[in-house]
Amino acid sequence: MRLPDTSRLLAGWRLVRMPVILLVLYLALHPVLAALSARHGFGSPDGLGLGYLAVSVALLTLRMALLVVVPAVLTYRVVAYAVTQILRRADSTTPPNSVVGSNVHEAPRVGPEPAQTS
Repeated sequence: MRLPDTSRLLAGWRLVRMPVILLVLYLALHPVLAALSARHGFGSPDGLGLGYLAVSVALLTLRMALLVVVPAVLTYRVVAYAVTQILRRADSTTPPNSVVGSNVHEAPRVGPEPAQTS
């Protein structure tokens, strides 16, 4: 059994690290907000507590990041990868200049022929 290539694993982890961290934070703060809402939410005699407001703002920010920023970054990466692959494929199918110019007749040379060396 071979060991996995650590560079590929690290590259894969680097791609999903931030969305996973944001998702874990969101899932951890959601029950906290529910508990604070039951105790200090709307309808509480004490009104809205500072902790409730802080957690709800953090949860709202995480929700917007997960719904807007993460898909936008992933879409950008997919499109950039696709364009790069298309350009590489188009570049590899273009023949080099020496092959393209081989069917073209050269203009006659003016002057003496170059000396041949053996």
